[in-house]
Amino acid sequence: MKPSASVVVVFCALAGIAFGQALPEPTLISAGLPRYPPIARLAKIQGEVKVDFTLNSNGEIVSATAVSGHPMLKGAAEENVKTWRFELPKNLYRTDWKYSTVFNFKISNDEQPYENPKLTVSVDSFHYVEVVTNPPSTKYAHDCPTPVEATSPTLIQSGDFVELSRSGCYGTCPSYTVRVSEDGSVLWNGSGFVEAVGERHSTITPEAAHALLQRFLAPRFWALCGGYDASVTDNPTMQVEVRIGGRSKKMWNYAESAPEFERTFEDAVDAAAETHVWRHGDPRTEPLSNIFQDAYLPKPGVTPLMKAAANADTNSIKSILSSSKDVDAADSSGWTALMYAAASSHSEPVQLLLAAGANSNRKSFSGDTPLMASAISRSFDEDLVKAGADVNAQNSVGTTALMILAAKGEANEVAAALKAGANSRLRDAKGRTALDYVRLASCGESPIRERSNFVSGGKCDHLDEDDVHQITVLLKAASTSAKREGHITSATQ
Repeated sequence: MKPSASVVVVFCALAGIAFGQALPEPTLISAGLPRYPPIARLAKIQGEVKVDFTLNSNGEIVSATAVSGHPMLKGAAEENVKTWRFELPKNLYRTDWKYSTVFNFKISNDEQPYENPKLTVSVDSFHYVEVVTNPPSTKYAHDCPTPVEATSPTLIQSGDFVELSRSGCYGTCPSYTVRVSEDGSVLWNGSGFVEAVGERHSTITPEAAHALLQRFLAPRFWALCGGYDASVTDNPTMQVEVRIGGRSKKMWNYAESAPEFERTFEDAVDAAAETHVWRHGDPRTEPLSNIFQDAYLPKPGVTPLMKAAANADTNSIKSILSSSKDVDAADSSGWTALMYAAASSHSEPVQLLLAAGANSNRKSFSGDTPLMASAISRSFDEDLVKAGADVNAQNSVGTTALMILAAKGEANEVAAALKAGANSRLRDAKGRTALDYVRLASCGESPIRERSNFVSGGKCDHLDEDDVHQITVLLKAASTSAKREGHITSATQ
């Protein structure tokens, strides 16, 4: 349930003679509560509105007109002035009671999700009114517990369990359900974009299962609302269901709208159940394209530095590097923080790690390099090349960074790689060159292993036609040049 709107009103009405005027002014004795127009709040519109108004001999508003300010704010200022009532100076005859006031509409920096609009109003005499609201929230909470429902259980019983479900999205989000029971049994059911589709069973130690369930005795988990969502589309939904100590609770989280700490509960289930192997298979042979997901869902060996690098969180990278000695630590696939940084397509994380001594040629268990990780994200990282990265390194199946960029249809990046010395004539384990890669990818048969690979129809129109043409010209020209140079060298010798 959403908390009710809260309002703070501060009156600092100043009666008496206005500074610099010979005649006393009327005293504001009552006023309605101003409002911040909802549409203006959603559009984050703020600013001043000047209102001219006229009083009658009873201190009542005869007319009020907003003469300046944003159109979305003018009406609210006029409406409020019309609710004002004044006490007029005694023993003073006047026929002309005309005044002005300024409303200053502001949006604070105090953003708190899941709350209704807050309103703070300050009035200085009647010449200045400040109306402050909190920023609009795009997140919503549903079915929040009562204080009694929010109390947590105190013990774990036989048959207790915790179950995590992740839904699909508009993309390649893994879809599955995994349940960990108190006795250590693990039940998996994979639906989409996972290595293990269907039902699987495994076990962890009862001690590990109890340690997981112990986390869900935390009061802040039971204080979570039943669901959280946001004003966005095409995102996955995570649901956690627990039964502990005779109590049950379900909560769902769409588009990561729940409080940030809630994700630690989701990740705890994945980590305890070791779902990475069901999601991606053997980490030593999983495709490099999984690096984007592996920075966010639990995976053995992923360090805080790798996560910070993947998120391009430079402040965290600097903080971790100040105390960390092993900048080249690898996860269970052999991927390093530098590879995660290269896949982020941001320069500064790469530069920071290189400055800290990261190896630009460190290979994963499948032979992938940081330069290949950069290529997977459709870019050619020249910082890596300057640091000594081997432009023509090949992984366990013979793929090079140039081949990856060609398959991605990135003409400008292919040109940069060739300029840096990439060999267009190298062949992979199946005898294919970069030119073969762009042709196959254009026909929906990319040689790059990715979970999103698919074939749609028989037309070769999966890449931009101009990019394919440009890449083809570049690669043919490079091959011709290489042949010519090789012939000249041979003749000289």
